[in-house]
Amino acid sequence: MNGIENVLLVTVDCLRADRFREGIDAGLLPTFADLDARGTTFDDAFTVANTTDPSLTSILTGAYPMDHGVVENGWGLPADRPVAAERFREAGYNTFGVVSVDHLADDHSGLGCGFDRYFDGSAYGTLYPILSRIYDTKGFNAVFGAVKDRGVGPYTVKRFLRRTGLIDLHCRPARKVTADARSGLEAVEEPFFGWVHYFDLHEPRNAPPGLRADHDEYTAAMIHADDHVGRLLDDLEERGLAEETLVVLTGDHGEALGDHGYTGHGRTLYDEELHVPLVFAHDSLPAGTVGRQARTVDIVPTLLSLSGLDPLGPAGRPLFADGAPLAEDRPLFAMAYPTFEDRVALRTEGWKLVRDRGAGDEELYDLADDPGERRDLAGEHPERRGDLAAELDDWLDEFDAVERQQVDSGTEEMLADLGYRE
Repeated sequence: MNGIENVLLVTVDCLRADRFREGIDAGLLPTFADLDARGTTFDDAFTVANTTDPSLTSILTGAYPMDHGVVENGWGLPADRPVAAERFREAGYNTFGVVSVDHLADDHSGLGCGFDRYFDGSAYGTLYPILSRIYDTKGFNAVFGAVKDRGVGPYTVKRFLRRTGLIDLHCRPARKVTADARSGLEAVEEPFFGWVHYFDLHEPRNAPPGLRADHDEYTAAMIHADDHVGRLLDDLEERGLAEETLVVLTGDHGEALGDHGYTGHGRTLYDEELHVPLVFAHDSLPAGTVGRQARTVDIVPTLLSLSGLDPLGPAGRPLFADGAPLAEDRPLFAMAYPTFEDRVALRTEGWKLVRDRGAGDEELYDLADDPGERRDLAGEHPERRGDLAAELDDWLDEFDAVERQQVDSGTEEMLADLGYRE
């Protein structure tokens, strides 16, 4: 059995855990199924933030958004904040990162720090970033959601935009992400740390016409992502790197698909937006499913621990000890996108407390009896509510107020285009 020499972290935007499992069970996701079968799968893994930049920054720093300061898309990580790629590079690893949407570009996010090569779309001209910003605005999504299916038969607004190719430019599609990831692999020498982020599940979703004809758009995009992750792993195999490489697959956050009367992410803290897949695949780790609650802030501490490197973030902790996965639930603290809904939540011991800090309301759910979070029991269990509220208060008290970042006019314009300014 070969040890872990290299690390490849693959994140898929909007990948929710239940649809991931349904796709595997239906035989639609062979790559994800293979990773799941031979890896350690944390079935109860949850993100600490339900939007892309805050979530991914938390993954790469092992810290909560209110600690690292990136609570909105387009905000940049402070240059002096330690990130995973820096720790790996300091230890002699080659590093590369590949991202797939404009607000993850290094000049906006600061996430390129520590990467020898960071593929963020700067070579794709002006049309991609312009459309990327437009397609992510609240205004566009409201209008698009209302008119996308208007038309007769196959002649709908969305089909027209797809035929023109314009809709596919809201992100760098999987084929370009995979191509850049292969370029990253080609340039590295062992050991290496790579991070690859696919965006195709994000609305308006990317998938080939044949898949969209046979499946709903979310499933089609998930199959498409599975195919490209498979191509990337095939490339690892062809280069003779597979046996020494730990592959980690997760989502940055989930996606509401009509749940609780809403489609999208960022606004609610129900499990459809928080519950994500998390798989660590390497022969040195036990294959099987772990039913204990894990958090996305635990990912990088785990990678560093398994690679024999020093810890990084203050919040996350390794998910393995002496080769065995965790044996206890980790309490999950999570935040919604503050521009949309100023909500925070605590999920632990089969219960979830959701606090709307703007309205001053709290919701309480018994997740064992009500996994769909339909019955608010805040009024029926005041003692349970009080205990969880006190624990949530203690967590919030650990952080100073996050000050709005001072950004240049170009970044302010981008944030307005993205709909992150009222």
